[in-house]
Amino acid sequence: MSGANGMAEFLSVANNPKYSESGGGHGAKGVDFSRIWAVFRMIELEKANEPDFLILFESVQDVAELDSVTAPTRAKVYQVKKKDSGTWTWSVLTGTVEPKAAPSKSPKPPDLKKVSESVLGKLHLSLNAFTALPVQGVFISNQGCDFPLEAGGSTATTMSCSLADLAADRVKLLTDSFGSLSPGGPPPDLTRVKLQKVAIHPDNLNAPAIEAALDLLNERSPEHAGQAKAFVESLVMKVSPLTRRTDTCLSFVELVKERGFSRGSFTAALAALETVPDRNALFNDWMTQLQLEGVDIITITSVRVAATRAQQDRLIGGTTVSKAIDDFSDAWIASNPPTSKLRPYVEAALTELKVQFSAHRDYDLIARFVMRAITKCVDPN
Repeated sequence: MSGANGMAEFLSVANNPKYSESGGGHGAKGVDFSRIWAVFRMIELEKANEPDFLILFESVQDVAELDSVTAPTRAKVYQVKKKDSGTWTWSVLTGTVEPKAAPSKSPKPPDLKKVSESVLGKLHLSLNAFTALPVQGVFISNQGCDFPLEAGGSTATTMSCSLADLAADRVKLLTDSFGSLSPGGPPPDLTRVKLQKVAIHPDNLNAPAIEAALDLLNERSPEHAGQAKAFVESLVMKVSPLTRRTDTCLSFVELVKERGFSRGSFTAALAALETVPDRNALFNDWMTQLQLEGVDIITITSVRVAATRAQQDRLIGGTTVSKAIDDFSDAWIASNPPTSKLRPYVEAALTELKVQFSAHRDYDLIARFVMRAITKCVDPN
């Protein structure tokens, strides 16, 4: 099919409120989960060197993914749901009663009234709304489910599988259930709907995206790898407004503008890192200057090692104490701007820091202070 037809069909489906999933269904934390997963997915697509991609929010289901901004030829639609504990049940995902191991001789016909409002029922209806554009549906969650697989084992031990991989009685029930949503239509294609578990903890949502961003930056721009956390946070801030726009769009271009984040937008954010001064280079300059002013090499080496540890700590969110040291350093720097002689400046700061944080070694405090001083030089705000 042509890209123009793909855009037209996607716009038509997106403008039908039956197929959107506004609000995420799980409150603020659930919406955050959806956003951070979308950022993780963008990084994943970029690492895979996809030539183009477009992520759309609250258009078809929670998140939709197209292979092109200007000429889409395929799509994926996602239900993205956070669950704090436990596994997803068959009834919640399908709207039907789980098949019994030993059915009675005259089993009652299954009750299918809730199928259309179930997670997988909604996904199936969304896929059926497309007649030309090839589309897959994926249920994404941090928690899995425990359904038997035809090949043995269960979905609890796999990160991803299609509904067609389930045990025969489950496949039969889903085929009947989804078929009831479109009487007279073609048999449901269960290979098009997948269950996928992702390792994103509700209490530490950003960690997998930061790790993925760190890998990407180490590959593409190693001098900016230390900004992985800030990069992820900036992307989340950029996509957040896109998840709150639900008005009908008159064109595909308008839909992209209102609710979309493209590969072009992603690479622009990546390129923006290049305009930020290299903190590692600045840190090396400070260490060189301190050594020229008489600080011994053992101390310089210890500070470098401590700075590496501090950066790793910062990438995973830091601790209460490390944040307190940063806050104290920021306040001290605000009252005492850097001078041309760095050694007396750093030693004066160290004296004050040791009063507040006496349990920490000098080189740990120096490392964190210098890193904050450099950050304030790069970004005074």
